Amino acid sequence: MLLLFISLIGVSSIMKFYNRLIGTAGGIFIGAMMFLIVAEVLSRLFLGSSIEGTIEIVGMFLALSVFLGFSPCEEGNHHIRVILVLSRLPTKLASTINIFVYILAFLTVVVITWQVGLDALSSLKIKEVLPGAKIHVPVYPAKIAAFIGYLSFCFQLLINLILKIKDDKKEGSFAE
Repeated sequence: MLLLFISLIGVSSIMKFYNRLIGTAGGIFIGAMMFLIVAEVLSRLFLGSSIEGTIEIVGMFLALSVFLGFSPCEEGNHHIRVILVLSRLPTKLASTINIFVYILAFLTVVVITWQVGLDALSSLKIKEVLPGAKIHVPVYPAKIAAFIGYLSFCFQLLINLILKIKDDKKEGSFAE
């Protein structure tokens, strides 16, 4: 049990660093989106023409920033939660429900991660590009990033679930 706790601390600190890294990458993609959108607007205003592929690239960057933000958001417990009902329940029951929700969320994200991974692999094999643009904008980097984002989210959910169970057992009362 002690070995599990020590390894969990190590994994948790690695995930903190990793979450900071992918959160920063997501922020960089948001900054790049802002830059591209401003360049697109200025190009239309002053040159009367659009920059080819900007809309497609901005869409890809949006997806990248969203998927890479899942795990850092879960680490900080910033996801939207409805505690109206849980706050009115006895602490042991509320904690049991909370742990059940974590298990359900983990299993759901595992299935999503698996399917997104299969889709990313398929997209990579055929070198999928966005249809309709004059320039070929590859889709597979965004799909791979979505897989990485979901996989990170999955690991973070598992870490939070284990920490929640450990904290509840340590306190003796299953407090929120």
